[in-house]
Amino acid sequence: MKTAARCGFTLVELLVVIAIIGVLIALLLPAVQQAREAARRMQCTNNLKQLGLALHNYHDTYGAFPAISYDHEVNGGSEADHSSWSWGTLILPQIEQTAAYDQLAPSSPDRLHEAVNNATKLAILKTPISGFRCPSDSGPDLNSHYLTNQGSPDHELALSNYIGVNSAGNVDRAHSPNGIFVPGTNVDGNKRLRVGMRDVTDGTSNTAMVGERAWKLNGATLGAGLVFGHNGNADVERNGNFDTGFISVVGGGKPHINTTATCGTGCNDNDGRQGFSSVHPGGSQFVFADGSVHFLSETIDDDIGGGTNTTYERLLNSHDGQPIGQY
Repeated sequence: MKTAARCGFTLVELLVVIAIIGVLIALLLPAVQQAREAARRMQCTNNLKQLGLALHNYHDTYGAFPAISYDHEVNGGSEADHSSWSWGTLILPQIEQTAAYDQLAPSSPDRLHEAVNNATKLAILKTPISGFRCPSDSGPDLNSHYLTNQGSPDHELALSNYIGVNSAGNVDRAHSPNGIFVPGTNVDGNKRLRVGMRDVTDGTSNTAMVGERAWKLNGATLGAGLVFGHNGNADVERNGNFDTGFISVVGGGKPHINTTATCGTGCNDNDGRQGFSSVHPGGSQFVFADGSVHFLSETIDDDIGGGTNTTYERLLNSHDGQPIGQY
């Protein structure tokens, strides 16, 4: 009597199938991750384009780009901890955030260090704005690194991954910064400063305007930045301050792109927190003064210190008068 043929897999066959499936998944996952990162990077590019457009529209209205800070030392207040409105607040009407701008009413009459004591305004200041966040970055909604009005009390406000270009060197308030974002209040001479298209003599297509800064990179907390303003009026060039002041809304070219060194016991002016960085592999994105977005490699021609004499420094300097070179 014949027995019926048995259908099924042997243990060896089953193990081979499982191994093949495992290999296919291992091959597929990197491709899926790359596709997701490509989509996130495209959204980041679009965010920067929108910020560039908003800054152009602001310029069309007021004849200049917004400055780093407003209503600080000229109108009194403590340089050490009182907070100032910055360029992110000034362009809210140009990024479809008019309602928030009207409720904040910057300088009419409240300065930022006064606005945080108003519950309605504080709620807005703590509300994340997606257009200021790179979707690839995993930082928190509120910035716990750069606190506003330290000690009176501390406030965590909305985090931004997009930082204005202040200088080809250190973040600087007092020595005629060569980037597009300059102090709206010059604490040394009590003069208001702003940069317009006429001042970008290197050409708008050769001048970076806003770049990225990561919350954390390779395990180092760089702190990203803030949307609405900054705490204190300190800088890196004069004060060597990497914890408060202009650094939370603008950056400088003194460190290389994606530098992760941070101040410890031997703090120095090459600290990565003042620079530009991103979690996109290999570099960081910038919107230029003509509104175009470019990815600058972390290996771009660059040196630390001295004058404007490398490709990276020339891109951050709006009026060095030198040819850019390839990048």
